[in-house]
Amino acid sequence: MLTTAFGPVAPYYDLLMSKVPYDMWVDYYRLLLATHGQRPNSFLDVCCGTGTVAEMLAQQGHDVAGIDISAPMIERAKASAAGRGYPIEYQVADARDFELGRTFDAAFSFFDSLNYIADSAGLSRAIKCVADHVRPGGSFIFDLNTAYAFEAKLFDQRDLRPRSKIRYKWVGDYDPATRLIRVNMDFWVNDAHFNELHVQRAHPEREVVDYLYRSGFSSIYTYNSYTLDPVRPKSDRIHFVAIK
Repeated sequence: MLTTAFGPVAPYYDLLMSKVPYDMWVDYYRLLLATHGQRPNSFLDVCCGTGTVAEMLAQQGHDVAGIDISAPMIERAKASAAGRGYPIEYQVADARDFELGRTFDAAFSFFDSLNYIADSAGLSRAIKCVADHVRPGGSFIFDLNTAYAFEAKLFDQRDLRPRSKIRYKWVGDYDPATRLIRVNMDFWVNDAHFNELHVQRAHPEREVVDYLYRSGFSSIYTYNSYTLDPVRPKSDRIHFVAIK
């Protein structure tokens, strides 16, 4: 049976992401913060998943909260933080409509999470909602997959090696007219098989920048991801830095 994103895969998410260079992502995040004169202590992780990045920041003594729409992912994040003694505040919440009753020095959303908001109105609402949780002078930094990434079939991935703890086969179907990609993801763990459908939208850079300005951010910068270089026609991922 085909299910939506981050349901059955939740118990195996950390295993699936085990080769992701989290240290590099956090180092790059800190580079972007430093480049723009940001020295935050409190952080909001938007679409936090199982909380790996949130824990890395909490380990450094920062005040961290996280939200995610997937209840199974938040359950795992809470259990992990409790086991390690990190006082991270996690909530199941939709990025398009949440209220935590407080503001933060910085908000971030990584690993193309906001691409999963597959319509422009939804992304606009999410950006406004995040902006309402960022203090004046604070920042919102996030990344998005581009249309080029979908056109180049970068979502078509597989690892079917018999010895792999989790095997997978992903096949994407991109529609340039709607800018939507539907990725059929098959997973195998031992003898168990499950399937998820992941849908993302390639939000145009100018559209995103417009939403950020309209939400109250005063300075917007975009980068070819993992660098301080400008966005290129073949950038497959863009990092946005928005200062309120």
